[in-house]
Amino acid sequence: MPLGSQPKKELTSASFFIILLMATYQQWSQSYFTNLTPDQHNANNRWFKSIRDQLTDSGVLYVPILDKEFNKLGEEIC
Repeated sequence: MPLGSQPKKELTSASFFIILLMATYQQWSQSYFTNLTPDQHNANNRWFKSIRDQLTDSGVLYVPILDKEFNKLGEEIC
C-alpha cells in the first residue's frame, strides 16, 4: 500500500491522555510558576525530570515552594 493511501489512525482516549500528560509534563514549570523567564522554566523542567526519573514507582517528590507532592509519572498527588 503506498504511503499516501494508508488509512488515518484515530486517537483513542488512551492516546489522547498520553499526549495530554506529555504536554503537561513538558510544561511543568509553566503550570506552577507564572513569573519566570523561558530559561528559568527550562531549568525547572530539566530539574523536575531529573528528580522524577530517580523516584521509585512508589516514590514521592515534595516541592516545598509549592507545598505539593508529585509521583514518578509527574502527576500531582492531592
